Amino acid sequence: MSNQTLTLPDKRQLGYAVEGEGKPVIYFHGTASSRLEILLLKEFAHRNQFKLIGIDRPGYGLSTFTNRIGLRNFAEDVNTLTDYLKLSSFAVLSWSGGGPFALTYISLFPDKVTHAIIVGSPALPFDVSEAHNGNLLAKVAMKNRLLATWGLKFFRESILKANQDVDGYLTSRSGKNMVAEWPKPDRKFFADATWLKRMYAAMAEGFRQESSLKTIFQEHQLFLKPWSESIERIPAEKLTLWQGAQDKTCPVGNVQKIAKVVKGAHVKLFSEEGHCVLFDQAQKLNSELNM
Repeated sequence: MSNQTLTLPDKRQLGYAVEGEGKPVIYFHGTASSRLEILLLKEFAHRNQFKLIGIDRPGYGLSTFTNRIGLRNFAEDVNTLTDYLKLSSFAVLSWSGGGPFALTYISLFPDKVTHAIIVGSPALPFDVSEAHNGNLLAKVAMKNRLLATWGLKFFRESILKANQDVDGYLTSRSGKNMVAEWPKPDRKFFADATWLKRMYAAMAEGFRQESSLKTIFQEHQLFLKPWSESIERIPAEKLTLWQGAQDKTCPVGNVQKIAKVVKGAHVKLFSEEGHCVLFDQAQKLNSELNM
């Protein structure tokens, strides 16, 4: 169920994957990733009876590229798929760059969402000065198309190469440097070959198309703008915001900004966690998805 496609009304293809059976959960994957990110939660979904559904945004994985002028464009793709799957209501789960798309979706269709957990999300407009683990190139490239294309091409090649032999990559100088760049709470994930194989498989699939470079730059451009939808309309009782206090990819200031807009939303700050908090709190995730 990892390579499903649906033809959309405008003839584009939408890629999606399904893991588990039970309560449906629509999963919004991170930027520079794909539907296969749900494989990081494969055992969790089966053990706790969730039907986890990951969807490639346009230009990632199996989904046809299209120019997006706003975050809401993807919302109709989600509705087409959930209608096809005969889902009238579902929970929402997002990680990292999937957050702005998830929040936009919930603001537009709150009646469809039973509960949402948004983890490590950028707040808009995204402040790049303290993001991406302090990577200067990433900060500059978010605003410069030519530099972004060059940097993302290099990044794509490194991900595709590492994905061919993750064990060898972890023992290489590049692999050791990659792990060392992450905050201490996240290193245990990126140094774990089993976890990293799934993460890099999801990212390699995200880079399947040459257009993925344009897709990633486009997403960052959307993140640099203010919210295009009124996310303050989100029912606060349906929204839980998770944040690792040691997150250096989307620092803690982001969740504080989102909480100021969606007043009353439940914020969970994990003092000893980083950007990968989603994968380290299975018991809490199970409990909250069942709300």
